[in-house]
Amino acid sequence: MLDKLKAILDFIDYGHSELYSAQNDLPDYDGNSSSRDYMSQAESYIEEAREGLEEVIEELEEKE
Repeated sequence: MLDKLKAILDFIDYGHSELYSAQNDLPDYDGNSSSRDYMSQAESYIEEAREGLEEVIEELEEKE
């Protein structure tokens, strides 16, 4: 189970990286500002998920 959680964490990191690239490659037009806001919010959700999963992994590793 711990291996699966670590694999999920890797996918979260891949998704975060893709989101970061998309934000940086989005042209700086006024029409894109709402898209940037949505992407920024998505980034914060990904960060929360990563932090929560890292805590679970640490707790499981301590129990082993």
